[in-house]
Amino acid sequence: MITETIITAVTTQAIKSLVEKVIAPKFDNFVKSVKTDYKVILDKNKDYFGEYYRRTYEKYSIVNTLVFHNSQRLLKDIFVAETLVKDNRFEGINEATRIDGMPKELIKQYKKILIEDTAGMGKSTITKRMFIDLIDNGIEGVGVPIYIELNRLNKDRSILQEIQDGLSSLSEEFDKDLLLRFIQTGGFIFFLDGYDEISIADRSEVTQDIQDFVYKAGTENFYILTSRPEDSLKSFGDFQSFKIQPLEKDEAFELLEKYDMTDNKVISKKLIDLLKSGNYSSIDEYLENPLLVSLLYAAFDHKQSIPLKKHLFYRQVFEAYFDSHDLTKGIDAHQKRSGLDIDDFKQILKYVGYECLIKIGVQFDKDTILSSIENAKAFCGNLNFHKNDLLKDLITAVPLFSKDGLEYKWAHKSLMEYFAAIFIKEDAKEKQDDILKAIYKSENFEKYLNMLDLYYDIDFKGFSKNITLPYCEHFIKTCDKNSININVEKNLVKDRISCLFITDIALFVSSSSKEAIRALNEKMGLDVWRRFNIKYDNKKEVFFGLGDPTNSWRLSNLLLRKKSPIVDREEVSDAFEHLSDRGFPKEISEFEYDKLHVIDTRTGSQSEVLYNSINTVLLHFFGLRTNYEACKKEVERIRKEIDQSKTSDLINGI
Repeated sequence: MITETIITAVTTQAIKSLVEKVIAPKFDNFVKSVKTDYKVILDKNKDYFGEYYRRTYEKYSIVNTLVFHNSQRLLKDIFVAETLVKDNRFEGINEATRIDGMPKELIKQYKKILIEDTAGMGKSTITKRMFIDLIDNGIEGVGVPIYIELNRLNKDRSILQEIQDGLSSLSEEFDKDLLLRFIQTGGFIFFLDGYDEISIADRSEVTQDIQDFVYKAGTENFYILTSRPEDSLKSFGDFQSFKIQPLEKDEAFELLEKYDMTDNKVISKKLIDLLKSGNYSSIDEYLENPLLVSLLYAAFDHKQSIPLKKHLFYRQVFEAYFDSHDLTKGIDAHQKRSGLDIDDFKQILKYVGYECLIKIGVQFDKDTILSSIENAKAFCGNLNFHKNDLLKDLITAVPLFSKDGLEYKWAHKSLMEYFAAIFIKEDAKEKQDDILKAIYKSENFEKYLNMLDLYYDIDFKGFSKNITLPYCEHFIKTCDKNSININVEKNLVKDRISCLFITDIALFVSSSSKEAIRALNEKMGLDVWRRFNIKYDNKKEVFFGLGDPTNSWRLSNLLLRKKSPIVDREEVSDAFEHLSDRGFPKEISEFEYDKLHVIDTRTGSQSEVLYNSINTVLLHFFGLRTNYEACKKEVERIRKEIDQSKTSDLINGI
């Protein structure tokens, strides 16, 4: 067990130096610009930073991951350096930065950085590593670090309130008005972690609050925002987007070794030898994701076998957690407080996981989670246990939840999504189709992407019927109702439309550019842009691409990862070179427009992005394509499968 004493001994001098050499001079300079009656408050508030850094350093230095059960490890001891890659899909340049601490030059160059990637790629781990590195090694050239977990924000709790509470002591509160004025002096770096974990119900209000804060805080501060891919991230178009480069195999093996606490690294050595044997190439992609690497270790440690599908990782990890015990706390594997066996435990978690996914979220207070457990108990109908006992089990004996103060949360969001997917498959019964169809049509579709990734493997037939089928039918309908007006080879017609089907980019076109739009349409042979009666600054008209820009883009990327035959991707560097092969004249790249913006077609909300050429829009389209003929074949296959299930006789012979 890592004690507070060990952490404090390592960091006391660093924190003291940070406060004396950086915070105190900032306050002293600030005093000169404020009223006299603030001086007493300033001296008091100055000390709050030291206390804040002692608390937060300890919190973010200690890791209690899925792998370690109830034990703790230092983040620095298990951290494997990862690489941030600038999201330059349209420029063909891969600007990469190795992260083994705070990338000072990178943050100074861009000031506002968005780390956007899928579940388990280590977004929070990277930012916590940056945070503690700033305290360990100084903040020269960057700024005073403030770490904010965005899932703590809601429409009634602002980002400034969260910062104020973090800096306040147990007995006294940091002055709120003074705090904002102090922040406006500049020299801060704000880690805004977990945008995707903000409640959907509060997302709009919290997003506006974050944007207002960034605007009011002034231009002399730095920001690092992390999130899974979300459509609402378009609101942060002035942040430079980065992704996390997938782990190389050697990096994955290094991570496995760091997880292994056995003598001579016996478990990790055996696992790595099996992975190097060539018999498990089917799971190579899992080695690219830090979370899946940790799940692989936990699963192998439990059963000495390698699960070949992602959802099997989660099942084996759950089984490992349920069967484990911590003798230092007197917790026996077969004596859970709730008295439930593993199957009953799973029944409750499935319902709770689904309810959290749909309406509660990944973090909650005690009353909320107890209410969900009670609902699960009523749904199951035949289980006898006390809800408080089960909650204690989820914190200690089967630690799939963690507790931070008065708040509870899932150990990892993907665990919640795993149990939710199993619930839809096993427990939703006649509601299963309705649930999946509602998810497909949901305005918050991106919220369910990782769950659908798991569901694809758990229930391929159900996914095909309710997700793939309507997608294909929508695409085919779009292709069939659009026509080409010039003489182009027939096989290129659908190809053109497919390139323009998946888009989330819109153009604000000035009056002087209308002729360019008309010329573009003539060259491409169809009405590429739909014109909407939306004005921007009372000057500009809005043009959209074809298709459904919200759900189609996200779903097509999921289908691509699942190696679906209906979607394929061409390298961006090759896509533009091959325009003429598809019947597109290369001259279209010569058109330049005032600005590029992203539009939410449902709400009309707008956000400027970092690209300013029609060339970037075209590459965005051409890189990812849906295949018309493959869609028709897939529709035929799925409908045949549905008909067979209707006529199948499962009763005869009973």
